[in-house]
Formats: sequence, C-alpha cells, structure tokens
Amino acid sequence: MAFDLNKNNGADPDSSGKKSASSKFDLSKGKLEGADASVIPSKSKNVIIGLAGLLIVGGGIWYYNVGKNTETTDPVANSTSVETRPSDTTLAVPTVGELAKDSPAAVENTPAVPVENTTAVPVQTSSVSNNSIKTKLNHKIPATFAQGSAAFNQIDQSLIKGIVSYLTENPDASIQINGYASSDGTLEINQTVSQARADAFKKYLISKNIAEDRVLASGKGIENPIASNGTNAGRKKNRRVEIIFP
Repeated sequence: MAFDLNKNNGADPDSSGKKSASSKFDLSKGKLEGADASVIPSKSKNVIIGLAGLLIVGGGIWYYNVGKNTETTDPVANSTSVETRPSDTTLAVPTVGELAKDSPAAVENTPAVPVENTTAVPVQTSSVSNNSIKTKLNHKIPATFAQGSAAFNQIDQSLIKGIVSYLTENPDASIQINGYASSDGTLEINQTVSQARADAFKKYLISKNIAEDRVLASGKGIENPIASNGTNAGRKKNRRVEIIFP
C-alpha cells in the first residue's frame, strides 16, 4: 500500500515526478515479507542443523558411556574363564599346625584318632639260619683214622671250615665229638682208641681258636658202625669221629 504525500497537485510534471519519486513510501507488507523470507529460512536451517548435530553428538556420547558401563558391570563379560581339569586340581590339606593357628578351639575339641598298637614281630632269620647249619653239620664225619691210631688218615677241610665258622658266629654254642673204632682188637682197646680219636679232634678245634670248654670229647668204642666190620673197607669207615650239636 503506497501513500502519495505530494500536496502540490498542480506543479510541473517534471518536478512533481521527482518529488513524487522521493516522497513516496512503500509500506507494502507483501514487499517486506518478500525481503525477509530470504533471511528467515536460512537462519532456521542453521539452527535445525546445529540442533541435529548436537543430538547426534550427544547420542554418540550416551551410547559410548552406556556400552562402557555395561562392560564394566557385566560379571559374565569381565569374568575370566579358567578351564580346570580334575587331574590338574590339587586339594591342599591343612596341617594340624595350620588348623591350630586358624582355630585352636576346633583342634582342641577334635577327638584324637586312636592309633593301633602294632608290635613288630622280629624275624628270627639268624635262628632259622643257625638251625639249618646245625642240621647240615650234625652227625657228619670230619675225619677218619688209621688202624689202632689217633692220627688223622683223612680230614674234610670244607666241613672243618663250616664247624669253626658256626662256633665263631655263635659263641654260646657248644659241640660234642664222638670217637669210634672198628671191631679189630678187644673192646677195652677199642674204647681207649675211640676216646683218643675224640680228644685228637678236640685239640684240632682248639687250635682253630675254639674254647676248650665248648668242646666235649667222648669215646664210643665200636658202637654205631656205619659200615660192616666184616670187610676191610667197612672197618676203615668205622674208624672215625662224628660231630653233634646239642
């Protein structure tokens, strides 16, 4: 809407034209709105873009913080999975000292486990061995003699060694020596010869460091022949000494 403020309606057209050009005010609302329309929309767009950017940035920060808090507070995500095999697991058994340190009253009130009183039975290997040796040596013939003599005709050195070893290892053991004769001659002579043969072997053992009181010598005459006195070979075997361990 325009207002013509020129009061000189009868003036020169040229001058009126100039004055009218300079004195007219264009109060048209449509022209003002058209001028402002180009400014207002650009500002609104900037504001909207700024708000959208703030929302996007704020949403990103919120999402990051929520994800971080979830990782921190999630016990399943933060728990360390350790595979434990039964064969690798060792059960630590506390000692009595540790129990007493942690809970003296608990240990004090724990009933004592009775220990069975087992008495070890000693194995008498030496006794068994000695009896075995005695059995092997008993009634053995360590020496034979010439006819009518107490001189050794033949002697078994391996048997002598066994006798001396047994008597040395068993200082309380004793030995008996029985002397024998063949049927040659009278009974009195044979008795005397058999005793002499037993005494001769006793002296031999004494020479091997066997105490005299541990050796008993006894003459048996023509008793207990081991062979026939009817032959020379038999009579030769009967002229002997035998050992006995009581």
